[in-house]
Amino acid sequence: MSKCHNYDLKPAKWDTSQEQQKQRLALTTSQPGENGIIRGRYPIEKLKISPMFVVRVLAIALAIRFTLNTLMWLAIFKETFQPVLCNKEVPVSSREGYCGPCPNNWICHRNNCYQFFNEEKTWNQSQASCLSQNSSLLKIYSKEEQDFLKLVKSYHWMGLVQIPANGSWQWEDGSSLSYNQLTLVEIPKGSCAVYGSSFKAYTEDCANLNTYICMKRAV
Repeated sequence: MSKCHNYDLKPAKWDTSQEQQKQRLALTTSQPGENGIIRGRYPIEKLKISPMFVVRVLAIALAIRFTLNTLMWLAIFKETFQPVLCNKEVPVSSREGYCGPCPNNWICHRNNCYQFFNEEKTWNQSQASCLSQNSSLLKIYSKEEQDFLKLVKSYHWMGLVQIPANGSWQWEDGSSLSYNQLTLVEIPKGSCAVYGSSFKAYTEDCANLNTYICMKRAV
């Protein structure tokens, strides 16, 4: 007698776990294409940019901008404030830019030496202090030659006094005040002058106390 064998004819099931592993392997081994896009067998995915990377790029950009702004302002400041502290000789051939030598800590500008003293004295005491340093009180030669004085603030004794005999104004060296040197604002009971700013001088009592400016020609 022949035996009858029963066979299971149900359709075989596909192992989905193995297929998923193959899909992941295909995506992992795919190479990046143009614009950082990974191209595989499945939908395209874009590379994610880290937030820290963005922060670092912004920080570097801000640092570069700050540096450029600082350099720009330094250049503007250097051109605006021409007077410098100097004590070095420059060849006489370059007479336009010649400066010095001047005593230490004096301001040298266009072959003149200036010193601003913060101590307050009468006009006569200020004159004596300048003479002790082989200099005189401030004198305005020309607005072009002493252009940096227009930036001066506050009031300082200068070497300008009124002659009682005729009421005229003269410098310490005996030369008369010229109208194009500065503007003199006269106040009653004042026979000495203080320098203000923008080439303006004001008359004042010589016995009052003020700071003063000494000046001398550089050798």
